[in-house]
Amino acid sequence: MTKLNIISGDITTIKADAIVCPAHKHLIRGAGVSAQIYDIAGDSLINECNQLDDCAIGDAVITKAYNLPAKFIIHTVTPMWTGGDQWGAIALQQLRQCYESVIKLAREKGIHTICFPALGAGSNKIPQPMAAHQALDVLEKYADSFDKITVSLFTEADKNIWLETQEQFYALH
Repeated sequence: MTKLNIISGDITTIKADAIVCPAHKHLIRGAGVSAQIYDIAGDSLINECNQLDDCAIGDAVITKAYNLPAKFIIHTVTPMWTGGDQWGAIALQQLRQCYESVIKLAREKGIHTICFPALGAGSNKIPQPMAAHQALDVLEKYADSFDKITVSLFTEADKNIWLETQEQFYALH
């Protein structure tokens, strides 16, 4: 079995050392996946996040996961897609930094299994193929540093985009 798995499912049901939450800079409940994570983790997560400093785009912080089956939540502030104008390249660099920051923090904390959503591709509107390419470029590089990396996508269509991107750019030929 490969160490990097791409699935369609609900990240809040994944049992892992850590799941990744696309975060608001104030570490408050956001929309989409963030809202699901905060709602299930509960008030204890909100209380812990209230004790933390703001988090910049591309940075990451770790909290307990409380009512989730994971042990920890790694929060990373994702960039907003602006439609591909001159700022599009900056958003993609910042998205890549999100993955790098999460991986670095996870390695520092001894995380062995980790699950990511499609960071930036939901309410922040980064196109799914671009989000997949940035993510896979980082995750493929660090896959051997973990027992298992899972990417849990909301729909089968998103899963297929990620699998196609993986096959096109990262499959062994």
